[in-house]
Amino acid sequence: MKTRLCLLGVAVTALSCALPADELPSAAVRKSGETRVITLPGGATMEMIWCAPGTFEMGSPLNEIGRFENEARHKVTLTRGFWLGKHEVTQRQWESVMRINHSKFKNPDNPVETVSWQDCEIFIRRVNAQIGGFARFPTEAEWEYACRAGSDTPFSGGVAPSETAWYDSNSDNHAHEIGGHKPNAWGFYDMHGNVLEWCADWFSPLSSAPTTNPKGPPSGAFKVLRGGCWFFFDRDCRCAYRLKREPTLRNCIFGFRMACSDYDDKAKTGGSK
Repeated sequence: MKTRLCLLGVAVTALSCALPADELPSAAVRKSGETRVITLPGGATMEMIWCAPGTFEMGSPLNEIGRFENEARHKVTLTRGFWLGKHEVTQRQWESVMRINHSKFKNPDNPVETVSWQDCEIFIRRVNAQIGGFARFPTEAEWEYACRAGSDTPFSGGVAPSETAWYDSNSDNHAHEIGGHKPNAWGFYDMHGNVLEWCADWFSPLSSAPTTNPKGPPSGAFKVLRGGCWFFFDRDCRCAYRLKREPTLRNCIFGFRMACSDYDDKAKTGGSK
């Protein structure tokens, strides 16, 4: 029987892609997959990938293997593009901003883990305080949109999980360095497996009705995690897989991936979303 490692939650108590306007092409001409490199407090850098506005089918069909009832299939439209980290936030990037690292599997190029949603919120806040209020968590819908990258299969692009994810059968019971498997069509790595990724939303059941720019309920008891992890079965690393946990919990399977609101969009609205 597999030894279950560090799976007891421990209670505990933005990164900005704000670039000069003349360095950013208009959002209207930017295509999904375009990249930008940002510098974090402390000097570490992070590569971000643009996700253009679009419509996709969120959730899973009734016949998808491994499907759970909380994955209701429905049409989602995102009217605003956004930036998302090419990789999960690494320990190098975390230490650059936070000057501390609680991760179990220490390696500068591993994803940071053993972080709560609240820890990640502090990371975002510290970076935004220095650079500007563009950094944030991705919404759950944005996360799945980026994960699917135009596909509607259980794993992005229809590839086998062994080619795109670290999960129970191939992980050797630990997290791995970022970028060890194939990226998806837009260039994102490790959207499946390695570490679960905190999202902005409070958890709630998904509706089958079409929706635009969903953000989840205004409050709740649990935050959403996406993507599965090195400890889970491959079926629990699917695009549509959803997990809920208290925002105060730390665990060696919890990490995150930074998002940034679009500069042009924020300039028009005059503030953060």
